[in-house]
Amino acid sequence: MGFHIKSISAKRKTIPKGRIDINSTPKIVSVTKSKVGLKKKEDSLNISFEFTTEYKPGIAEIKMIGNVMYLGNKVKIGVNMWKKEKKLPREIEVEVKNFLFRKCLSIGIDLSEQMNLPPPLLFPRIMPKKEREADLRYIG
Repeated sequence: MGFHIKSISAKRKTIPKGRIDINSTPKIVSVTKSKVGLKKKEDSLNISFEFTTEYKPGIAEIKMIGNVMYLGNKVKIGVNMWKKEKKLPREIEVEVKNFLFRKCLSIGIDLSEQMNLPPPLLFPRIMPKKEREADLRYIG
């Protein structure tokens, strides 16, 4: 339902040379129950997250910290499971992490361009027919 970024940090440690491995990881840090809505208040999960994109070996890091509001019929189960196990039901976790990949990688594309780094995900490329047969790989 909602998405909010509290902070973004981007650090480039060295000039990229040779092979660069890019790894993006969403992490759920905390989960609390809250009420949302104008007329009818509904239970929701307030999920705090960290989303980190690392450029290895030791080249750069982009980190975003924020919150996602989750509405659904499993809010109570989610809160109870988080309190006991520090985990969310698989269905909620998958939905939230896929959402975080879409939102945070979109932001990361612009940040990586500003920092002269490769984008954190592969873009389609159009090549003349002759070049298609060559082994062109993207490592990310």
